[in-house]
Amino acid sequence: MTTNNGPAYLFRNDQSAGNRSIRFRLIGTKSNRDGIGAQVRIFSGGVMQTRMVRSGSSYLSQSELPVTFGLGKRDKIESVVVEWPSGRSEEYKDLAAGRMYEITESKGIRPENGF
Repeated sequence: MTTNNGPAYLFRNDQSAGNRSIRFRLIGTKSNRDGIGAQVRIFSGGVMQTRMVRSGSSYLSQSELPVTFGLGKRDKIESVVVEWPSGRSEEYKDLAAGRMYEITESKGIRPENGF
């Protein structure tokens, strides 16, 4: 993080509680390439969470394009639903936590390495 006329800061989030997460990177084919504007919903343990793919949210800001969901101690999600800006909706089921998945509009989902 940077500050106006000040030093840069690096923050690190180390945690040992054993909580899990899952991430999704979208690639649009009919929609825009980065899936900006897509709604991503996950369902896990009776809870639904929603994220929107955004490029930024305020003046001179930038948001990370992959969306991340915290899962607590859960080791999987029941499903993810992506509503693309083109109007297309896709659903994928039974996905493992602790992974990053790449979802390509109308072509499917695949796990990525390195998360």
